Amino acid sequence: MRNWWKLMVILTPLALGGCYRPEYPSKFISSDLKEFESYQKKCASRPSPPARAITSLGDTDVFITYSQPAVKGRTIWGDLVPFDRIWRTGANEATVLSATGDILVNGDTLLAGNYALYTIPGQDKWTVILNTKYEVWGAYDYDQSLDVLRFDVEPSTNNDLSERMQFTIDDTGVIEFAWDKLKFDFLVMPL
Repeated sequence: MRNWWKLMVILTPLALGGCYRPEYPSKFISSDLKEFESYQKKCASRPSPPARAITSLGDTDVFITYSQPAVKGRTIWGDLVPFDRIWRTGANEATVLSATGDILVNGDTLLAGNYALYTIPGQDKWTVILNTKYEVWGAYDYDQSLDVLRFDVEPSTNNDLSERMQFTIDDTGVIEFAWDKLKFDFLVMPL
């Protein structure tokens, strides 16, 4: 028993290591494309590398920054990503929707800024959530009281397998999510 403290010195860092969350990198959501590309290059070897979808709607830039998990032969919906539970809609850092000007999202006003984009996947409908607390890793620190928008979308079957999760934004403001054989979309417009 005299050396119990030595055992504690060895075991404490191991126990706390499981709770480790990396510091949130500001370059992840930087509107400076060169900063983001530098971060993207630095993290390219991650199993779920960072990616960005971007478009300009008039004078407003809209972009979604996220990390791209892969299917890798796994069952995604209802297994890896459980139904009816909050999901970061990606991997690593929370997925972030950013707008340099005020926009309409599915008909509701969203002020310029950065917002975590969470979802609650369901078998017949998904709830899309925009939340002001975006500088987080995953959905561990999700706080519903900070939601600014919530709306439902209907997922559909994608004819082609999307091995890596992806967002796209076309020049009309349609944001599409696709992963595995599932997709959904919603509309953003300048105010």
